[in-house]
Amino acid sequence: MTSYGNRTIIKNTDILIVGGGISGLSAAITAKQSAPELSILVVDKAVASKGFAGKAGRTTGLLSYVTHEDDPEEFAAHCVREHGCYLNDQELLLEMAYNSRRIVSTIAEWGIGIQRDEKGTVAYAKWPTPWGTAAIDPDMCRTLAKKAKELDVEFLDHVAVAALMRNGRRVVGAAGFDHRNGDVYIFEAGAVILAAGAQDYLITTGWCGTGNGIWMAYEVGAEMRNAEFGNMCDFARVAPDGSVYYGAHGGAHIAHDHLHTKKENISRKYRPGFHSSMDPLAAYAWYRETLDGNGPVFVDLSDFAQKEGVLFQWHPTATARRAVLAEKTNPPENKRFDVVPGFLGEMSCVSVDHDMATTVPGLYCVGDNSGSGSARGGAVPTPPGKIHGTGILNAFFTGMKGGPAAAQYAKGIRASGVSQRVEQEQIDAVFSAVFQPMERETGYDVKQALDDIQDIVAPVDYSLIQTETRLQRGLREAVNWRARLGQLYARDYHEVLRCLDLQAMGLCAELFFRASLMRKESRGFHFREDYPETDNQNWLKWIIIRKNGTEMELLTRDIPIDRYPVKPEGRG
Repeated sequence: MTSYGNRTIIKNTDILIVGGGISGLSAAITAKQSAPELSILVVDKAVASKGFAGKAGRTTGLLSYVTHEDDPEEFAAHCVREHGCYLNDQELLLEMAYNSRRIVSTIAEWGIGIQRDEKGTVAYAKWPTPWGTAAIDPDMCRTLAKKAKELDVEFLDHVAVAALMRNGRRVVGAAGFDHRNGDVYIFEAGAVILAAGAQDYLITTGWCGTGNGIWMAYEVGAEMRNAEFGNMCDFARVAPDGSVYYGAHGGAHIAHDHLHTKKENISRKYRPGFHSSMDPLAAYAWYRETLDGNGPVFVDLSDFAQKEGVLFQWHPTATARRAVLAEKTNPPENKRFDVVPGFLGEMSCVSVDHDMATTVPGLYCVGDNSGSGSARGGAVPTPPGKIHGTGILNAFFTGMKGGPAAAQYAKGIRASGVSQRVEQEQIDAVFSAVFQPMERETGYDVKQALDDIQDIVAPVDYSLIQTETRLQRGLREAVNWRARLGQLYARDYHEVLRCLDLQAMGLCAELFFRASLMRKESRGFHFREDYPETDNQNWLKWIIIRKNGTEMELLTRDIPIDRYPVKPEGRG
């Protein structure tokens, strides 16, 4: 093997966790609590050991859950009918609903700050959604990392995991490198938990996942599910000087109910009633009116009032952070402003069962890697779906499930004495490919490549308002772009890391376009102009994608709707 950096380091552990955000740390803590004798290693390309990994610190600290006033069955039914459009795994959704109060209690015991009233009870708002939304400390990962270290969980920072390693079909570890100096790491493990985030194509700073866990899982044969729902979106605010405020949009997150043209209120025309979040139908209102020459579309918040109840409350840390952000971005204060739809992504399509196990033995997937793949949320990017704050709940819920399940598996591996050794042939193949861009002096620049893939996935008529023709064009562009990745060149190890990100983006773009082409109906966040109706007769199915040799294989799997409690009309 060609030598890079200073060292090659082999590390053995019972459980390897890739990603040190909320779900990864929750998995580490609960795995260690369930099996203290096991060794656990958390690896992250950021600084997970100090709680500076994942996107928790970029959030405004909202945690939605089923409060003591609420019925978990009603919560689940609401999610199925109003958001998931019957594509949910209702059994997993119900389990999350019934366990959500326990999760809140557990994380409070771990030391995470949650806003409370004068009686010491968790304070929560019940508007704009009918479920409780509490304020949680956005620095929660610092507390989680401290708790994990108290339990003797080991951490390794600044290391990017580049590939999973197998023995036969079973995942037995991973390979990665320190992106500061190129040191190579070989991890041999009884079980691997992917907690590496969703795919957001780095379009915004707040939603900045690069989908590496999805790519690595696909490459070792794990099934994908619900890839067509990787198109989370929101409105971006356009300032008078043409600047776009996106991710710091100062009011645009509630624009979907207040859209106007110079002629009329188009929210009432296309999407009447109250809505807690945006979806493609809101984007369609903007799209259709703009194409018809009625733009620009603007928002008028003068009629917005919090008459229904108390809007989200904020943790003091989140409030201070929002103030700093507002000062830095200086968003305009006016109540009337132009908007454009903005693509976020949030693809999280690794398919898992109720233990967060993938279809590959030894590989588990939690948090934003497998939100949609778990099918808990149904026909909507998951998390957060359309209930703000359920993304954080999902991270804790799946981490707390996947950690103990992986620990049980790893205990069996340890007891059996089967080999966890990673073969040198695999190692050589991985690092030959990983560091190849550093062998080139010229080629496809990583910054240009990032701009190009964003231009492919982000346009509203590719990602949100779809037709057969436009999806075919998007797929063709994505496939052609992927073919250029063999020309990438890197000037340092940071750019090598970006090359891996780009590989993941290319895979996810192709997964999204192929799944979107296959689903010939409109449902939830999947909106087809050429198939505008929901078709429960033919498309009450999950789309599954898996690697078959060098090809993508697509198939469908019927939803077991007959055993689920909530059924669409006509299936009772």
